[in-house]
Amino acid sequence: MVFGAGGFLGARICALLADRGIEYRGLSRTRSEPYRRCDLAAMHPYALDTQIGMYKPTVIVNAVGATLGDPADLVRANVIAVEALLGSVRDHAGHARFVQLGSAAEYGGGPHGTSLSEESAPRPLGPYGITKLAGSELVLRAQRAGADAVVLRIFDVIGPGAPDSTLTGRVIRDLRSRQLIEVGSLDVWRDFVDVRDVAEAVLAVALADGKLPPVLNVGTGRATLARDVAGQLFELSGQPATIVDDTAQETALGAPWQQADTTLIGNALGWSPKIALEQSLADSWAEPV
Repeated sequence: MVFGAGGFLGARICALLADRGIEYRGLSRTRSEPYRRCDLAAMHPYALDTQIGMYKPTVIVNAVGATLGDPADLVRANVIAVEALLGSVRDHAGHARFVQLGSAAEYGGGPHGTSLSEESAPRPLGPYGITKLAGSELVLRAQRAGADAVVLRIFDVIGPGAPDSTLTGRVIRDLRSRQLIEVGSLDVWRDFVDVRDVAEAVLAVALADGKLPPVLNVGTGRATLARDVAGQLFELSGQPATIVDDTAQETALGAPWQQADTTLIGNALGWSPKIALEQSLADSWAEPV
């Protein structure tokens, strides 16, 4: 079962499951065909228990989450929804593997040139990172109590269909609609990983035999300056546009440097990213509107 199936990550995971011929059920907070409607933070526990009990899943993927909004919205999507799902899985599908899609924002950042490993102390800098960490801590508590649960700390996801809440999604939207591209600070370094590689990582975790490490990083292991990413999209567009960044927004975007250490997921699952940054950006620009 994939919760959050209507989102950027959830939809890509469902598409990969369908492509591989793996039976799944997708559930989405909003009405989004062909998925069932399921708002984890608002629905009655009995309704959620009924869904879990009816399908008896072997794997639960929680791709529900909010990146923007007021603190109450972030708490509902990133904490309360996780708690509700964990409780229902514990009571009605205790055998299932629980895969939580976490975020690199839980770490905060690190010194320039270093990599963040699963052993790095989480130091989130804003409401999004704090609430994602709270949700992940609920999953890790369940894991310590005996649940088969894994948190994937996913770095900056890009690729075809990226929403406006992402750097590439926002730049592409503006390049197609106007000549002035307004973004936050571009003087930050991020580990950009393609959504298709992320889906492959989720599937590898879902299908793996035996016990897995409680936390696994999903990234490329290489940080890129956000300004360079925006510049590559600018070149791909061929548009006569001007990119204007607001350095006052740097704090809101988090720490200046993030880079994943992907050693653990490589050793545990043999996973590594396959899609280069340049290919991901080209595919993103070529994606039909």
